[in-house]
Amino acid sequence: MNNINYREDQIPIINYENGTMAVPAVPGAGKTFIVTNLVAKLLLEQKHKESKILILTFMNSAVNNFKGRIKKILEENEIQEENSYEVMTIHSLAVKIIKEKPEIVMLSDEFNIADDLQKGIILNECISNFRFNGGEKAFRWFLKEQKEERWRDITLDSWEKGFYDLVVNSISELKYKEISPDKLENIVSSGYRGMLKIIAPIYREYDKKLKQNGLLDYDDILILAHKALIMDEGLREKFQKRYKYIFEDECQDSNEIQGKIIKIISSQSNNLVRVGDINQSITGTFSSSDPKYFKEFIDEANYCYRMNMSNRSSKDILDLANKLVNYVTKEFDQEDCKDALEDMEIKTVPEDMGYKENPRPDSYNINVKWYKTWKDEIENTVRYTKGINNKYPEKSIGILVPFNEHITEVAKVLSENSLEFEELGPNSLSKRKVLDNIAAIIDFIINCDDIEKLITVLDKVFICTDNELGKEDFFQLLKNYSTEEVIYEFDDQKIKQLIIDTESDLYIEFKNGIISIRNILGYPLVRLDLLILFIAENLNIEKEDKALVDYAVFYIKYLCMEKINTTIEDIYDILSNPNNKVFKHIIDVVYEINGYEPEPGSITVCNYHKSKGMEWDCVFLLGLTEYNFPDNTNQKFQYDKWYLKEKYKNPIAIVKAEIDSVLTGNISRNYAYNTKVDLIKEKIRLLYVGITRAKEILILSGSSYKSESDFGKKNKLQNPCIYISEISKYIKEKRER
Repeated sequence: MNNINYREDQIPIINYENGTMAVPAVPGAGKTFIVTNLVAKLLLEQKHKESKILILTFMNSAVNNFKGRIKKILEENEIQEENSYEVMTIHSLAVKIIKEKPEIVMLSDEFNIADDLQKGIILNECISNFRFNGGEKAFRWFLKEQKEERWRDITLDSWEKGFYDLVVNSISELKYKEISPDKLENIVSSGYRGMLKIIAPIYREYDKKLKQNGLLDYDDILILAHKALIMDEGLREKFQKRYKYIFEDECQDSNEIQGKIIKIISSQSNNLVRVGDINQSITGTFSSSDPKYFKEFIDEANYCYRMNMSNRSSKDILDLANKLVNYVTKEFDQEDCKDALEDMEIKTVPEDMGYKENPRPDSYNINVKWYKTWKDEIENTVRYTKGINNKYPEKSIGILVPFNEHITEVAKVLSENSLEFEELGPNSLSKRKVLDNIAAIIDFIINCDDIEKLITVLDKVFICTDNELGKEDFFQLLKNYSTEEVIYEFDDQKIKQLIIDTESDLYIEFKNGIISIRNILGYPLVRLDLLILFIAENLNIEKEDKALVDYAVFYIKYLCMEKINTTIEDIYDILSNPNNKVFKHIIDVVYEINGYEPEPGSITVCNYHKSKGMEWDCVFLLGLTEYNFPDNTNQKFQYDKWYLKEKYKNPIAIVKAEIDSVLTGNISRNYAYNTKVDLIKEKIRLLYVGITRAKEILILSGSSYKSESDFGKKNKLQNPCIYISEISKYIKEKRER
């Protein structure tokens, strides 16, 4: 370990021995590298003695990354200290605390955790039950009236999407404020008018269903872990003695209660290191995280060392990121948003000193493009992508868009241009494939005499040779037989009569497919959830697909418990529906469990939020309009729900104000204003994250209209966001020098 050549900004950190230390770090500074090496150094020097070192992070993929790196360093240095450190998520730590003494918080030993996906399944069902059982009128009451049926459908669809997020945020807020379902129902039971009136019955049913299934959600375990530590001195001391050092990664995404848990456990040794980047805090609008907690720690810590060097991007791209920081912190007109970014300049790594150095492209590779329509913006982005991919086949390309629906639109044009790409979004057809395949098989089980449906299953699920000669002719000939003949009576002789080569991939895949179908048809239909598992076992699926199937099985099992008469036809309808909100959410999360790393030459499409933690040689930033990246509270932007009545356009702010009123008897803050300010700040940080994903090439773009039909309509004109306007001036000056 002594042979490692640490940079100037890393030396004070690697020399840390004890106390509280804050490490604000710019994108590409090497946070994981320095934390893993510091942990290994402390282990080597036996600083932990009979205790352990704890590393906390927020994603399971990050846990695996830390474990692998630390293990490798220890092996290289022949250190046998694998039992002297633990790496886990903050939620895993909370579970560990509760399981030590579950009786303290009135739990049995057998409780289980409902992860975000299981939570989504249960909560979506609670919302559906609320609407179906008399709540539909109240649900629709908040909607703006629309004369045209098309617009009524659009507003309803938009509210359905927004309502789920509102319920999630509301229930979390209520739990953290210690307002139980019973307490809330007492408050809203007589004459109460407000949004909490429709949240209350959903909250009650959600809480009831969790308890019936022996489940706690992530909010519960954090709250209960904190409560257990406060209530039981012995438990508290046990964890304080267990960990001599605690490291927290990505702590800009920490919330208040997470910080309290960590502070309690580290209070005896007082050895706490928190690493993060305030400028990359982009989860606050859909979680309880807030960068202010890291800011407070920076001010309070014994030491604060900034990792301000980055080798990820070219100097030109780092200068552009610094320009955005400088503009926001010093020149921004919206005073309340000037602290959106921390004023920390990113520096390039010194040359010729043995460090990994910044890319040095031959020319200035940053451009701003402005198009007439969103369609033009997508088509030109794809055209440029194709050109870069042809000219530099080894360069990775990232196309970042504001919202998930944009991912599908870009993916469609990429497909039309015969470009291979990875789509990181819930609507990806490739990620839905395993569900579609299972649905096709179930459709055949329901209609097992239909030869067309059997051919569909063979073609879609089992026969993967797309260009096999004679495939279509073979399927045409199969139509002359019954499904029973094809499945149970076909032998090699009959196959030869159908003019198919028994040595071909087509024959092998057909034969294997028939064997699988025969097995599936023989499976009893008593347990539909087990049927789904059995079908999956007969398919050749990847690890992520297996995880998706497991959640689908949980969903089906849950539905069968809720609705005793659930039929196989119901299961088909659920699996085959591409708009099913539960599966969209599952798909969105499952394929990120192990993380995603862009490969050389790859093309990736994702939203700005999903890009955090990734990097590409070339990055396209789309949709840089005022609506997507606002700069003042008077603009129309995402928090203003256009589909709701004027009074309720900002529902999350309304719920926060109502909860405040419930607790204190009055409203202490201007929540409508503050939520807009918070979103503006997060959008600024989102743009900063987007810029700092690029290594060598960066193209920023926007468009004047969403579609050609909007031409000439003043109220449809989209202005460039103020940030792209400032960036354009800066780029022009750079090019003129």
